[in-house]
Amino acid sequence: MLGKLLKYEIKATSRVFLPLYSVLIVFSIINCFMNFNPDYFSTSQFISLTLYILILAGMFVASIIVMIQRFYKNLLSEEGYLMFTLPVESWKHIVSKLITTLMWIVLSCIMALLSILIIASQGINFPEFFADIRMIWDTAYSYFGASLYHFIIQMIIGFIVAMVSGILLIYVSIAIGHLSNNHKKLLSIGAFIGIYTVGQIISATLFIGNFGHRFEFRITQQSPFPFTLVWQAIGVSAAFAAIYFVITNIILNKRLNLE
Repeated sequence: MLGKLLKYEIKATSRVFLPLYSVLIVFSIINCFMNFNPDYFSTSQFISLTLYILILAGMFVASIIVMIQRFYKNLLSEEGYLMFTLPVESWKHIVSKLITTLMWIVLSCIMALLSILIIASQGINFPEFFADIRMIWDTAYSYFGASLYHFIIQMIIGFIVAMVSGILLIYVSIAIGHLSNNHKKLLSIGAFIGIYTVGQIISATLFIGNFGHRFEFRITQQSPFPFTLVWQAIGVSAAFAAIYFVITNIILNKRLNLE
């Protein structure tokens, strides 16, 4: 059933993102042939570049808006009566929306990078470009050694965990806000600010109290990168994500308020 929920979510949200991606690529191609001069911008160049930037920014804003809208509209508005009559555990609803949101955020980052490369392609000598990339890689590898792969894996996992934690923070804030019969949106905003602030205080306390001296030791020992410290930070973020998920699931299971 989780697969069906994912299929439904992707189909519903693709109506927003696929047209956005298409328009972004079209304006990237248009800007590619504009032959920009850093000393002078024509009116058409200015308009075209401005529209591209607005579309690029709008793509990421849309990710946040769609994430909030899908969670609120499907599970906590009148549609919730229908969604929760399905023979599906509430955690599967959360997971389906979480995976879909994460997918679109990653795709948006890829499309943003692709659009930038398209615009810059007129001024790029690709053989030299790839040679420079290779040189950067060789330099990094000579410094990190085999730990470079560790670093890349760590950054990917850290990015995913941070995004999951951020998405679930928004979900739990919305769910807490709907425990009230009045001022749901205001309570959701207050819950988000409060939970985020508490999380930052706890993270800072853990870092300063438990990890700070280790970080200082690693620097004095000239370690190329504090891998253990980063894993610990990722672990803290994952723990917060798990807490947000559990609280959201409990509210949807036991304290759901669709009034």
